[in-house]
Amino acid sequence: MLHCPRCGRRYPDDARVCASDFTPLQADITIAEVPVDRLIGKVFDGKYRLDERLGGGGMGTVYRATHLLIERTVAIKVLSQRFLGDETAQQRFHREARAAGRMQHPNAVTVTDFGATTDGYLYIVMELLEGHTLRELLAKEGPFDPARAVSIMLQTCAAVGAAHDAGLIHRDLKPANIFIEQRPDTPATVKVLDFGVAKFVVEEHEDDDYQTLTQVGAIIGTPRYMSPEQCSGVGQLTPASDVYSLGIIFYEMVTGSPPFNADTPLALALKHVAEQARPLREVVSSLPDKLDSLIARALAKNPSDRFADANELRRELYATARELGLEHSGRDSLPAIEALRSAGNESPSGRLIVDLATMREVQAATSKEKPESSANSVAAHPEFARVNVPLEKKQEGAESRRQRIALLSMIAVIVIIALAAVASRWWNPAQTVALVTNPLATSSPRPGPSPSSESSPSPSPSASPSRKKPVRRVGKRESAFGSFMHKVRRIFKR
Repeated sequence: MLHCPRCGRRYPDDARVCASDFTPLQADITIAEVPVDRLIGKVFDGKYRLDERLGGGGMGTVYRATHLLIERTVAIKVLSQRFLGDETAQQRFHREARAAGRMQHPNAVTVTDFGATTDGYLYIVMELLEGHTLRELLAKEGPFDPARAVSIMLQTCAAVGAAHDAGLIHRDLKPANIFIEQRPDTPATVKVLDFGVAKFVVEEHEDDDYQTLTQVGAIIGTPRYMSPEQCSGVGQLTPASDVYSLGIIFYEMVTGSPPFNADTPLALALKHVAEQARPLREVVSSLPDKLDSLIARALAKNPSDRFADANELRRELYATARELGLEHSGRDSLPAIEALRSAGNESPSGRLIVDLATMREVQAATSKEKPESSANSVAAHPEFARVNVPLEKKQEGAESRRQRIALLSMIAVIVIIALAAVASRWWNPAQTVALVTNPLATSSPRPGPSPSSESSPSPSPSASPSRKKPVRRVGKRESAFGSFMHKVRRIFKR
């Protein structure tokens, strides 16, 4: 026996797909052979070969495919076969391709092609993403710390804000439609998916298809993340409806669970309309007050009390993140459309012509009008005195040369002091004169009788018995320096 992995219905062995949702059937545990998706290996329009089934949704199945002409790997979403005779579903599928084609933003999935095969398959060709949905990450790693939640929400708001600028309201924002793309050589990037139920604001009163696709009383979206006006069906939907869904997602990222839970979709819808969300500080006490206030404003029941669109939410979140010093992804360097309109002129054809000089003047004037925000920014990020830190090592040759000079100087001083001590010990002017007058006076006496004139006569007849050595007399006293040098020489001769 075979069974459907989605609805659980059982089928005989000759069946291949589920009759209700056309999901490929799987064999029971006791049966080794598992049926293969019949679309695997099929080539659409001679260009796209389906290689692997990646997953399924409410309207179709996503496959990994190869563009045979340029050998590029892409993702193809194929409309489910159960909608082949449903014109409304086909129109909605076509609208998804149109809505995604309008989106030209780094945080929105890029659609490159749309077509229909000869045997009735409708498909959308998109870029292939590598990573996980926000739903999968929350199940494995939730709740997130505020810095990570802010980073994901900033990028999500950027994509939804671009849709709002293009006249689109997503209406089905949820963690399963937010994809976190993670590649080895780039940081994590958020991609917003599934514009299948997006509403074209400019076509609401002009397009008959819109009235067919959104019939009165029909609830479109996921009840857990729908706005009160979506749940009640009262009033016109605005971009503030997407802001409410973003607030629910932000709440779940921080706390780990959405603010409202119920057993049935109707009970969930009633809670969105009538009940207030539990304050975030009661769930996460460490959450900064400004983030708490920002999420609470996004979850306001009245659309006029929320942020007007995702762009306003992103700007406020960006300012809050900078003030709190949270690490975040996303830059606010590009001017907003309001600033461009105030600095430009609209041509008769509808084009906006912006003068750069005027744009700079408007930005300067805007910055002067907000001194408090700049003061808060300075208070949050105080300035510190500049510290010069040498990055290069000192020259070792100069340092060692100075050390050698200092050592030699110390040795010279020690030598001079020693010579001075020796000189003070041995130098005596009177003794020096006596030594010069009679050098033999200092000689040590020998044993025996002292020499005299009465000593025995010399054998030589010519020698005089009283002969004495000639005495050298000094006419004047030598200088002190000469005496000192003479004494030093005598010391070293010993």
